[in-house]
Amino acid sequence: MTSAAVPTIQSITFQNVSFPLLKPFVTAAGRKAQTDNVQITLALSNGLRGLAEASSSIAMPGESQAAMTRVLTDMMPELRGKAIDDYRSLVAITWRFQSFHPTAAAAMECALLDAYCRWKAQPLCEFFGGRMQRIETDFTLSAGSPEAMDRAARAASRRGFRRLKLKLPSASPAENAQRVQAVHQAAPRALLIADGNQGFVLSQALELIRLLERRRIHLVFFVQPFRRHDVRAMRLFRQRCRVPLFADESVLTAADALRLFEAEAADGLNIKVAKSGLLGALDIIQMARRYDKRLAIGCMEESKLGLAASVHLACGTGAFEWTDLDSVFLLKASNRRGGFLIKGPRLSVEGIGPGIGM
Repeated sequence: MTSAAVPTIQSITFQNVSFPLLKPFVTAAGRKAQTDNVQITLALSNGLRGLAEASSSIAMPGESQAAMTRVLTDMMPELRGKAIDDYRSLVAITWRFQSFHPTAAAAMECALLDAYCRWKAQPLCEFFGGRMQRIETDFTLSAGSPEAMDRAARAASRRGFRRLKLKLPSASPAENAQRVQAVHQAAPRALLIADGNQGFVLSQALELIRLLERRRIHLVFFVQPFRRHDVRAMRLFRQRCRVPLFADESVLTAADALRLFEAEAADGLNIKVAKSGLLGALDIIQMARRYDKRLAIGCMEESKLGLAASVHLACGTGAFEWTDLDSVFLLKASNRRGGFLIKGPRLSVEGIGPGIGM
């Protein structure tokens, strides 16, 4: 194919989009009733488009619509007119401008790779290897009273969810043990993980696990109970506790993963496209395989459009033992079509067209 046949980036437009949550979402980091996101539309000179969505998040309070739009706008002059075939250079440009806004850079990267794969007439999942057609996601339970989490677990179980993620607030270990016990009793066959969202100190985390062991309640793993830079607490938790520790906010890049693995501070990682990007996620996957570490994939509060790239990454690589791509179940219904198919907790890219297929 001659270079003249390669389409170039003609325009990039942004649109603020907001989605109410079905119920307020509560974690150790805060409370949220609506997600305020930014949709990206990247138009090529041949008429094809790339679509993506940058999500705000409780975990990243600086990622407002205004801040993300400002960062995305700064990227535009550097990308406009560039040929889409050199996608690696284009992705590198987006991350040079990311500063402290990785969700904006990650979303632009998703739009670029969506456009590239549409030009190549290739679904994004095949770009990543095409190893799987479908995955099964968990369902996230917002932090609340034991009674509220009991009701939420029963409702999720009735909908077919067999894996549950529990958001635990920075409360006493006894109170959190009651929350976990309520969920376990409501859905005794479900696999459970806990997400501390950086809200725990070491003594709280160890006491919680001790109380759960007394009650014979098993956690598959515990996600990021400590502050992201507290490598010492992570290492000591692993030394004193049998429950595997997964890092989340601590890891944005493969270099972050290397630092934790060398410090023996994590059993696994929770990768999110919104904080690491797609190609960055591939680098982290390779680092985890090198150290024989476990992998999970998570999301922010994206709509179906924003979530699609993560579903394609999970299916394409087949790298994740735990999938937490449930944001579409937490938002009020929208008219988004394509991207992936939903049947209960199962997400499928079977029959999806080029790119993310939206």
